Amino acid sequence: MTYYDQHLHTHHSYDSEENFEAYLKNATGYVVTTEHFDVANPVTGHTDAPDYATYSAEIDRLNLKYGNRILKGIEIGYYQPKEAEILTYLADKTYDLKLLSVHHNGEFDYLDEFIAEMAFDTIFSRYLDELSDAIDQNDKIQAHVLAHFDYGIRLFEVEPAALDKHKRKLTEIFQKMIAADLAFEINAKSTHLYHHLDLYTYALKMVLELGGTLFTLGSDGHKLEHYELAFDELKLWLKAQGVHQLVTFHGGSRHFVTI
Repeated sequence: MTYYDQHLHTHHSYDSEENFEAYLKNATGYVVTTEHFDVANPVTGHTDAPDYATYSAEIDRLNLKYGNRILKGIEIGYYQPKEAEILTYLADKTYDLKLLSVHHNGEFDYLDEFIAEMAFDTIFSRYLDELSDAIDQNDKIQAHVLAHFDYGIRLFEVEPAALDKHKRKLTEIFQKMIAADLAFEINAKSTHLYHHLDLYTYALKMVLELGGTLFTLGSDGHKLEHYELAFDELKLWLKAQGVHQLVTFHGGSRHFVTI
């Protein structure tokens, strides 16, 4: 099996206008999309959830045309005060791939422009607490992947040494992640568009030293231009760090692909 992008969005996400066929025509194997599910989203002022029936119907129609190449996925934006709403939405739905994320804290999204003017340590500490809470609930959410560990600090230009002050929290989070059987995502948008590759080198080393073995590579693409962003370069980087296989999720099972 050829490795395929594990973090991708279409027009079923509130912040994307891309369509399935654009990806399908530029890929040879499976395509899985992980559409945004963000409760109480401060960006839009309401909950953004994919219409599961519409999403599934489009996949069924296109799978007849493209030979069952589309898999179902979701990116779950965890927000503790609305946990009951999250669980209710997920309860009767089936996905091949579920990403666990934290995008906002009810007051602001961590990509709001003013975040870059705030104190790095304050923002990162708060974000890590929220990320830790999300992982604590994964026995109920049943996600497969912890997405973009750096989302809360994407707007900051920082060196890896800036993470040292937060190493205890990061260690706890990665230990919880491993215990919960969550894969660690290498997010290409973070590494190459937000220039955080050094932060991922720092974090990946920690995960490996803690015994982590599950890793995914996702573009976080919202348009065709970003599909499998810098994957060839990142696969070489991963091998240099000591990671030689990546995991995909399909039909409730893990599948390992050598890179």
